[in-house]
Amino acid sequence: MSMPYQQTGNQLDYQEVKQTKADLKAEVHLIGQIVGGLDFQTDDGLFCELAIDCGDGWDLLQPGNNKGIQTQTSYANPGQLFSWGHPFDLHFSVSNIIGWPKALLKVWRLDSSNKIDACSYGTAIFPRSAGYHQITCETWTPTGENLDLEIRKPNEDLATNTDQFSKFDRSLDWRFQALSFYMENPPRLTTLAPLTTDKGDFARRKILNSISNGRVIIEVEVILKNFKRLSFSGQ
Repeated sequence: MSMPYQQTGNQLDYQEVKQTKADLKAEVHLIGQIVGGLDFQTDDGLFCELAIDCGDGWDLLQPGNNKGIQTQTSYANPGQLFSWGHPFDLHFSVSNIIGWPKALLKVWRLDSSNKIDACSYGTAIFPRSAGYHQITCETWTPTGENLDLEIRKPNEDLATNTDQFSKFDRSLDWRFQALSFYMENPPRLTTLAPLTTDKGDFARRKILNSISNGRVIIEVEVILKNFKRLSFSGQ
């Protein structure tokens, strides 16, 4: 690829840069913040973790961000906003748009005894159109059923044995519920695999029982680069 200018003595002669599609790479910038959490019925402190799930054609250009983003702990009265205001800046190089980035959210609770428990989970797909967007992600809490499928039956095919697993693990539900009620120790997922886009986890996801919890508010500015020149469509 030619340089945008040539130097001749003390003068700069600018020339048009001609690029072919082979020289270009589509890019996506996601710049925003995790604003806070609403409708979490607790007096304890809450903080949020955000991880990114995307397709094989997406390369994160800041490798450190793939380890996840964690906010500080915030306190609020029940029904009020747990203010986090934690920024994020994600820059992707895109070879195909299959597997548009998804936010995997995990909300943690810090109680007065400095004990940390997973409070709720949620997922949200980032917008595919350029510009400013506000995302409201509804979160949920597992009820205890079918949380230890991998531990109990690691070699079974979930896609063909969902009914068997549902019946096998349902007897554990009262133990999880009792522990959650008396010890304030809610059940948690042993893996975030049910939240990802892997097709093999759809069977696990549909037998996972949960109840609704609070909401996480995200603000994001989406910047698309070279999408039109490469005939990519984010819509």
